[in-house]
Amino acid sequence: MNKLWVRLSLGFLVLTWAVLGVVALVVYNSVQTSFRAYVSERDAALFGSPLIDDLVNYYRTAGSWEGVTALLGQPGHGRGAGGRGPQTFIATPDHVIVAATDAAWVGQKLEAIGASRTTPLLLDGQVIGILGQQTPGEQALEAAEARFVEQVNWGLIWAGGVTTLLALGLGVLLAFSLTRPLQLLAMRLARWTAATVGEQVPVEGSAEVRQLATEFNAMSQRLADAEAVRQQMATDVAHELRTPVTVLRGHLEAMMDGVYPLDVEHVAVAYEQTLHLNRLVEDLRLLTQAEAGRLPLKFELLAPDELLQQAATRFAPLAQDAGVNLVDAADAALPSIRADRGRLLQVFDNLLTNALRHTPAGGVIRLHATQTAGGVRFVVANTGEIDAETAAHLFDRFWRADEARSRDAGGSGLGLAITRQLVRLHQGEIRVEAGEGETRFVIELPVAPS
Repeated sequence: MNKLWVRLSLGFLVLTWAVLGVVALVVYNSVQTSFRAYVSERDAALFGSPLIDDLVNYYRTAGSWEGVTALLGQPGHGRGAGGRGPQTFIATPDHVIVAATDAAWVGQKLEAIGASRTTPLLLDGQVIGILGQQTPGEQALEAAEARFVEQVNWGLIWAGGVTTLLALGLGVLLAFSLTRPLQLLAMRLARWTAATVGEQVPVEGSAEVRQLATEFNAMSQRLADAEAVRQQMATDVAHELRTPVTVLRGHLEAMMDGVYPLDVEHVAVAYEQTLHLNRLVEDLRLLTQAEAGRLPLKFELLAPDELLQQAATRFAPLAQDAGVNLVDAADAALPSIRADRGRLLQVFDNLLTNALRHTPAGGVIRLHATQTAGGVRFVVANTGEIDAETAAHLFDRFWRADEARSRDAGGSGLGLAITRQLVRLHQGEIRVEAGEGETRFVIELPVAPS
């Protein structure tokens, strides 16, 4: 009973009954009213206007029906007492016969003499009496009239029954056609497991069901993509951990076996691998927190030019040692930004580290800050262009521009991925551009609300 197709079918049936009931009631009342009006008009026409006018004028003059029997017995107005033709009579408004061509009827109730045609007599809008006439076939005529009304009623009943069956059949068919796609979707969901994530369901049915199927397919694809990323990340983490662990193990085993002497030089190699492992674990923790939005930030109002100068000052000695010219510049009167100083400096550290790693000696690294519509733009540019394929993967986890580069020199492969997430936590965006002989990282940050 709680199934959707059953409830839809019953709802369709109840609605049909309601409409059919209203239509039947209107038709029944219309037939009854029209039929009664027809009978009254017919009876009045059969009596004839002269008789009715004469009787009304008689009552107006005499003030009662006393002595009116003679008027009923006039030619064309009725038959005399004892006649076998139509018998005419007059009754009071309370149905008591006061005059009749058959004297035996006087004093009787209308109901006592049997079926007859009647029409009211009106004087100034008031009922002053009832004019009636009974013929030998009047009872048969009344029975025919009753049969007509009964046939109309039975017609309505049959129409209601047939309509009910049709409504029930159409309701079940319509409900089944609406719910069938939902049932198929539910069956697929029941078989949904981790191994079937990403499977698509047919998009069919009504517009709402098609929209539901489309949203389900999109959700399934997103879950499949997320699962692929998770598996790839697990593979990447295992791969990244294997190298320093293997190096560390090899050196320790060599020193234990006496292959390497237990001196500072060889212990330092093992120590460097532990530092690399620590950096990798810390970067993974930071990236996970940033992607989940759980990384704590200490927001404050910062001047973009001071932030840029501070980042350049931190890397000036490293740039000088690498033979790279580091230049910073900012437009005047830049609006303040609301940000975490430490995390933004970490962003610039990652970008400058990457720039130093890929800028040849004698090259230039530029830091620049400008105002945009509603925000501040930071640019970190270095000599040397990257290709489109490299630019497309720069912010991916564990991706390196040069796979042949040693992992110690190439970093953990998470720096730019962390950089992007830190920028997004500040409601900003970062992108990479290449052209005119240089590579540019562009950061867009909103200004602090006033």
